[in-house]
Amino acid sequence: MNTDEIYKVGIYLRLSKDEAKDRESVSIANQREYIWDYIKENQLIYIDEYIDDGFSGGNFDRDGFNRMIGDIESKKINMVITKDLSRLGRDHIETGYYAERYFPERRIRYVALGDRYDSLDFNSHNILMKFAYNDMYIQDISQKIIEILNSKKKNGLFMGGIAPYGYKRDIANDKHHLIIDEEVKNIVIRIFEMFNNGIGIQTICNTFTNEKIPIPSIYQKQTRGNKSSTFGIWKAKTIENILTNPTYMGDLTQRREKKVSYKSKKRVRTNKSEWITAKGKCPAIVDKETFEIAQNIYNKNKNRSQKSHEYLFRGFLVCKECGHTISINEYKWKNKGKQVVRHICYCNYYKKYTRYNVCTPHKMDYDELEKEVLKDIQEMCKKYLLTSNFETLLKNNDKTVKLQYNLKMKKTRVENEIKVQNTCIDRALNDFYKEKITKEVYTRQYNLINDNIKRMIDDVKKIDKELLLLKSKATKDDSKYTKIIQEYLEWKNPTKKLLSALIERIEIDENLKVKIYYKIRSLF
Repeated sequence: MNTDEIYKVGIYLRLSKDEAKDRESVSIANQREYIWDYIKENQLIYIDEYIDDGFSGGNFDRDGFNRMIGDIESKKINMVITKDLSRLGRDHIETGYYAERYFPERRIRYVALGDRYDSLDFNSHNILMKFAYNDMYIQDISQKIIEILNSKKKNGLFMGGIAPYGYKRDIANDKHHLIIDEEVKNIVIRIFEMFNNGIGIQTICNTFTNEKIPIPSIYQKQTRGNKSSTFGIWKAKTIENILTNPTYMGDLTQRREKKVSYKSKKRVRTNKSEWITAKGKCPAIVDKETFEIAQNIYNKNKNRSQKSHEYLFRGFLVCKECGHTISINEYKWKNKGKQVVRHICYCNYYKKYTRYNVCTPHKMDYDELEKEVLKDIQEMCKKYLLTSNFETLLKNNDKTVKLQYNLKMKKTRVENEIKVQNTCIDRALNDFYKEKITKEVYTRQYNLINDNIKRMIDDVKKIDKELLLLKSKATKDDSKYTKIIQEYLEWKNPTKKLLSALIERIEIDENLKVKIYYKIRSLF
C-alpha cells in the first residue's frame, strides 16, 4: 500500500427516506462519526463533506454527489470515504463504474469502511458480489413499494402527486381522496360534449388555444420538464387522455403510466389491462352514458389522421368478406376547368394487399352510401318511432345485442367442431373395419374424441343459458331511451353521438349490398 501520497479527504454521506424510517444505525450523524474515527486514526487531511439526505441509492443525480464529482475534477480532493459501498449507491452498474473505473482513472483513493474495501489494498474483498447485492436490495425495496401503492390504489385511494385535470386532492380532510375542481369542471364537460357531437380532437385543441384556456400543466402550476416552443398550446394527447380516462365517470383509474425500470425516471404508458380502476371511488364529472359514447367514437376513429375529412360513418363501415374496415379516400381532379371531388370507399385489406388477391375492392361512392344509410335510419324511425315496439327495441339494446351476436357465433363454432369430431369417429371406425387400426387404437381414439364432444356439448348448454339470460334482460333506464326517441323526433343534422347510440356497424359485401347492424334488436 502506498502511504507516501498526501490524501485530501472528501466524506460522502447518504441516507434514503426509507432507511431514515427504519434504520437509526445508518443516520447521517452515525456515518459522519464512524468516518471521522478513521480519519483521525490515520491522520488524513479533511477537506469537505458531501451530504445527500433523502436520496435513493439507485439515483446518481444527487446534489451532494455532483458537488463531490466537481471537486474531484478540480483536484480539490483525491480521496473519498463512505461508511459502506451502499452509501455510494445501490445500482451495481453505476456504483461499479465509479469504484472500479472513474476513481482509479482519476487516481482517487476510495474507502468503504464497513465493507473493508480500500482501492489501494489489492487484498480487499471482491466487491462485485457486494455491488450486486446492493442492487438486488434496491430492486426488492422498489417492488415492495410498488405493491403497497398498488394495493392502496385498488382500495380507491389516490396515490398520485397531481390530481387529474378537473379534480383536486381533498387536502383538508383526506389527501388520498379526490374532489371536483369547480374552476375547470366545465372545461372537461365541454371536451366530452364537443367530441360526442362530432367535433374532432384537433379542432377542440385549436378552440381552447384560441380562447386562451390554460393547458392543464399551467393551470396546475407544474414546473417539471423542458418547455418547448409550443408550450401553452393544447395538444391532441392531452384531450385523448381526458376522453379515455374512466376517472371522469367516477371510476378512479390509476397506473396509466409506469417507470420503465426502478433504475430509470423515464415513464411509459401502460396497456389498458395494467390500469388499476376502483369503481365509484371518486365523484363523476360526466355520466356513464356520455363517457361510453365518447369511447365508442374514439375507438372507431383513433387511427385516422387529425387533418382528414370528417365523415359521418367513418369507423362504422366493415367489409363483410374479410372483416376489415372500409376506408374512405378523397380524390380530386380537374374536369373542364372545374374542381371535381369524390369520396370513395375501399376495403382496407384489399387496398393494402391488392396483389395477393386477399379480398375484393368493395369500391363505392361514400356520399351516395351516406344518403342511403341515413334514408334507411329515417325510414326505420318513421316506422317504429311512434310505436311501443320501437321503444321496446331501444330498451333491449346497448351491449346486449353485441353479446348475443358473439355468443351465437361461438355456439356455431362449437357445433361445427362437434360435427368434425363425429366425422373423426366415423373415420376411425371405418379404419377399424378395414383393419387399418387395431381395436385398442380405435377404442383409445373413440374415448378421447367422445370426451371432447361431451365437453363441447356442455359448452353449448352454457351458451344457451347465457343467451336465455340476455334475452330476458331489459334495461330499466326509461328516461335514457325516451331522450333518444325525442332526439330523433327533432333530428335535423345527424351526429356521431346519436349514431353511436344506435348503430353497431355497417357491413358492405363484394356486391355492394349494405346491411346496417343496429344496437337494437331488429324486428324488421
